[in-house]
Amino acid sequence: MFDRRWTSGLTLALWLLSFSALHAEEEEAGANQLMFVPPPVEGVISLAVYDSKGKLVRVLKKAAPIESFKSGLNGLYIDWDGNDAQGKTVPGGKFFARGVLIGDVKVEGVAFHLNDWVHGSDNSRIRKIFSATLLSELRPVVLAGASQLGLVTFERNGTRSKLNSLTFSPQTIKAAGSNILAFDNARFALIDPTTGAEVSQQSIPDVRDADAFENRILVLTGDQIKYQINDKPIDLRPPADNLFRCAVLTSSIVVATKQAKIWKLDGQQFSEVDPGETGQLLDLSAGTSDSIWLLVKTATASVLKQASPAGQTLREIVLPPELQTVTRLSASRNEDALLLISDNDAIQRVIGVRFQVANQGKSVWIKWFDRTLVPFRFFDVREGKVVPTDARTDSPPVFVKPANNPMENTRQATFQLTIYADETGAWVASVDGLPLFQVCETKNINQTRWISDGANGMRVYVSDGSVVEEYHLTGLENLFRFDAGSFD
Repeated sequence: MFDRRWTSGLTLALWLLSFSALHAEEEEAGANQLMFVPPPVEGVISLAVYDSKGKLVRVLKKAAPIESFKSGLNGLYIDWDGNDAQGKTVPGGKFFARGVLIGDVKVEGVAFHLNDWVHGSDNSRIRKIFSATLLSELRPVVLAGASQLGLVTFERNGTRSKLNSLTFSPQTIKAAGSNILAFDNARFALIDPTTGAEVSQQSIPDVRDADAFENRILVLTGDQIKYQINDKPIDLRPPADNLFRCAVLTSSIVVATKQAKIWKLDGQQFSEVDPGETGQLLDLSAGTSDSIWLLVKTATASVLKQASPAGQTLREIVLPPELQTVTRLSASRNEDALLLISDNDAIQRVIGVRFQVANQGKSVWIKWFDRTLVPFRFFDVREGKVVPTDARTDSPPVFVKPANNPMENTRQATFQLTIYADETGAWVASVDGLPLFQVCETKNINQTRWISDGANGMRVYVSDGSVVEEYHLTGLENLFRFDAGSFD
């Protein structure tokens, strides 16, 4: 994902000897001005004001580079206006300023969990997959919901495009040449998948299914069949009520009911096709060489079957147990490949399989695409694995033993570190609330978890509700406390 080191590029040993070279004009310290000399280590500084009981009153700097402070002959200084974090004037009393210099600490992005659709180079956080289809050259396209609904196109090698938003909210997509046929129950549109722009659209009530190929578009609506060739409508009489699925083949069209009864158009009439399979039809799709793929749920298992327009069985595959939740499919028109879509309450999964070879009369298929999305409200880390949960779990502070103070060569007290999130992302903080350094810039974080990882490391997990990000923090011994004065 990425690495980050919290070093400033300015050697403190040098500027401690030459404050006047950094700032020619030295200002006199005021009543509410803090002056200090931090440890001579490269890094960034977090600094805060505390009351006499050690409670944090105001953060003055967090992970600030050395050059962001004013400097004088006797050290660095910073002004405090006497207000607390809410902008209110603090009551009278004694106050202390303390800081931490963050040295060579490394933040490494490790992994994304519970969502294979999210990656580091794209800000669109996919939260739900509604539909998927296959373009030519095994390029999957998914209809996905993030902050908005849109299309994401994948190349054959797995690289993906950005999410292209849509002007309406379709429920299903199918490949239509180089375009995508997208439809809901009130209209359908041809969409350019690279831009999300509509090529054409029509409003039709009660759309149940649709398909398109070359110059032909087929729509099931109510108990009617709307079939167009070159935008010219053709009147067809439905062969049965409650038609459920349809497909445009190379030579004809087919329609089907949920009971897996299938008809093929011959001229102006439909003739019944016997696929040799009984059960509940879940989906069908046009395949290669004028074939049709059926997904049928029988009494014992879900079965994929490839048949000719005459009903002759070409291939038959009983789905393995882990794929018995598949409910939708999309077949390639020019390769022996399928995209299978599984969607239940526990997981959403899109799997691409491709025919490789026939072995002893059986088809051998290989998996070339597999992405999952696990819907979750909260998460936990159990035995090193991120799992979804219904309740939020808190993390205890992580204890880190820091290195000796280089100014005094004395052992520092153990740090207790936690993680907090704000509008800028996630931060490591001391247990008293002082932010030390930033872990990530993820927006809208709604849960964080963290665990110790070795003597001076942490594993940090953050979630925005769509994915859990994991980070590895090392070098935490390079944290150096220092006092920055007191005043009444």
